[in-house]
Amino acid sequence: MDSKVLSSGRLMDKIITSLDKKKPLSVISVGATHSYVLAQYRILTEEQFMNHNEAIRTNSGTVVRGFTFPNIQLRDEMVDAIKKSDIVGFNLALRDKIKSGKMTLIVFKEYGICPPYTFDSLIRRVIMFSQERKFKTMLQNRRIVLIGKNAKEARDALREKWGRKLGFDIVESLVMTSYEQMSEIKKKLDTTHYDLCLLSAGVNSVILAPYIATEHGKVAFDIGQGMTSLITGEVVVTGMVEYVGLKNLLKL
Repeated sequence: MDSKVLSSGRLMDKIITSLDKKKPLSVISVGATHSYVLAQYRILTEEQFMNHNEAIRTNSGTVVRGFTFPNIQLRDEMVDAIKKSDIVGFNLALRDKIKSGKMTLIVFKEYGICPPYTFDSLIRRVIMFSQERKFKTMLQNRRIVLIGKNAKEARDALREKWGRKLGFDIVESLVMTSYEQMSEIKKKLDTTHYDLCLLSAGVNSVILAPYIATEHGKVAFDIGQGMTSLITGEVVVTGMVEYVGLKNLLKL
């Protein structure tokens, strides 16, 4: 894949430039779950993906992902959305180390996906710390929409931490927990005036981000677990973060 890899600083630069120039931009990430959604019937047979841990956990409700396998409509919408996205993150540091990282590369090749820019998706968990000055610039004096299961908690945390200092206006905080809400969320966005949308809605973020950029001409940034980081003020540390190393992640 010939995409140009962005550091966290360069990623923030592109977001800020788009906001300042009022240019559309969609920043998404493709993780393990996304990759197995994309692999349905193209890379893996129904028996293979239905017996994989991603489908088992998703369908059991062990983790709330807002959809169930199989889901061809979701797969096709995601393929279209990824191809329309400007910057695509995935597990770059782990792409050759874990099966989900390899699967992302396999599905990208299968669908002919080659984003102009990529970045390591894990930096979303730390970018508000490692690039705090630029992150604040991104927020300053903007009209902001938050979308995700913890959108309202993130709204309250952002207002308390930086609201007065940065002068932003969180115009909507839309709770999204299911793919079935897609039409409802899009309709709400269609009647909202905003500059920046921060998303943490799993596979739904992949679909919504390029919609926001192409239909509304706005900037959409899928920050994933970074939304939780904004709420708690701490990095969400998982096995993948430990494998890469938090200190290394902060330098990316």
